[in-house]
Amino acid sequence: VGELSGLLTSDLGSLKDVVVGTICILFALSPQLAPILGLLMLFVSVSVAIYKRSTVPVFKAHGMAQASMSDCVTETFSAIRTVRSFGGEKRQMLMFGSQVLAYQRSGMKLGTFKSINESLTRVAVYISLLALYCLGGSKVKAGELSVGTVASFIGYTFTLTFAVQGLVNTFGDLRGTFAAVERINSVISGAEIDEALAYGLEKDIKKKEDDENIKLFISNGAFGKSQQLDSHYMSALKSTSDVGRLAWSGGVALEDVHFSYPLRPDVEILNGLNLTLKCGTVTALVGSSGSGKSTIVQLLARFYEPTRGRITVSGEDVRTFDKSEWARVVSIVNQEPVLFSVSVGENIAYGLPDDTVSKDDIIKAAKAANAHEFVISLPQGYDTLVGERGGLLSGGQRQRIAIARALLKNAPILILDEATSALDAVSERLVQDALNHLMEGRTTLVIAHRLSTVQNAHQIALCSNGQITELGSHLELLARKGKYASLVDTQRLAFE
Repeated sequence: VGELSGLLTSDLGSLKDVVVGTICILFALSPQLAPILGLLMLFVSVSVAIYKRSTVPVFKAHGMAQASMSDCVTETFSAIRTVRSFGGEKRQMLMFGSQVLAYQRSGMKLGTFKSINESLTRVAVYISLLALYCLGGSKVKAGELSVGTVASFIGYTFTLTFAVQGLVNTFGDLRGTFAAVERINSVISGAEIDEALAYGLEKDIKKKEDDENIKLFISNGAFGKSQQLDSHYMSALKSTSDVGRLAWSGGVALEDVHFSYPLRPDVEILNGLNLTLKCGTVTALVGSSGSGKSTIVQLLARFYEPTRGRITVSGEDVRTFDKSEWARVVSIVNQEPVLFSVSVGENIAYGLPDDTVSKDDIIKAAKAANAHEFVISLPQGYDTLVGERGGLLSGGQRQRIAIARALLKNAPILILDEATSALDAVSERLVQDALNHLMEGRTTLVIAHRLSTVQNAHQIALCSNGQITELGSHLELLARKGKYASLVDTQRLAFE
């Protein structure tokens, strides 16, 4: 790749000088034959101009297809936590597959136009060469030109037209291709396969091998022998029905959990943390910034796995379920919910990305989330586009759409990560009412800085230095007069 990159950057720069020099030589060799070269260049210039004018819509469509494909990738990776938490990997892959197919179709159409232009140009070149043979031969016969001059002229013309055209097209394409391949290889070579996620995706995808979009990902051995997963690990995985049943009937426990982020393996964020979320109850997690609250959320969502210790549901290690199955039993509502640049209804339906969701189910979820009234007031109702990352909606509206999405998912485990901290009083009341409805009957973990929002939790856990240092109800922790009581005093809350 390095040698080819050097060839592209150095030789193509000097090619321009070769072209100009060759044209000058041709005119110097024979002013009588030069007009044929001039006519050839005129024809090529006119055909290129016509080609460019006629292919403007095709280029535009191809560019839009490429932009749509790039937007899909960008949006997916920027919202990767939302995608992972809702198990939307397959949906995003299908969406990307459709964008790739559109890009492929526009590229083939563009390639057809390019081929036509290339063919016409080559026909013109052959006709010009034939004319040079005829005119040059007559000049030689008349004694006006030598055979060597005509042969040199034809040779230079032949070399100029074909060599330059071929080199420019080939090297121009290769310049971008090798640069892209080098970047892709640098990323892929350093990536490790997440077996728990890959297994679930492979299993779901192979169920739909006939789907045209899916074929893009399973062709050429995408899930073949080159990507073999750990069979011993896979044999230990349990079925989807097990994880749903266990999550609805039992609690979630973090047992002696240690964790360090991969990029900072020497810094331990959680240090032997123990916490039990009892089934159907609300647990509030409080603590200062950097105490490990967000890390606990990421471990429960299985964005990461503990470096030591384990997380269990009804006593079963969650690592015995693949991640796509685990994502179906966990819902997350963040402080800044991520919405996709599609309609309101489609954003709510993302709660069940692999299922066909009816309009009635979407409306039912929106009503439960106190979102129906504002949605029907929008210009196109549930078909209204929300803009990039939901930018056309207010913070409270985005939050209620996210809650409706979580309600539709109907997962037994719910994580609320400071879901109301950025809202005004009116929006907070509406959102809190929706959250209260959402929390009913679910095992819920609430992360909050404002302690007034968690005082009614069944239990409150104080996280400090990667451990749970205090655990109990609001009144119990106040009576202990520990760090939680100090936090309450600091925030100057008025409790009875």
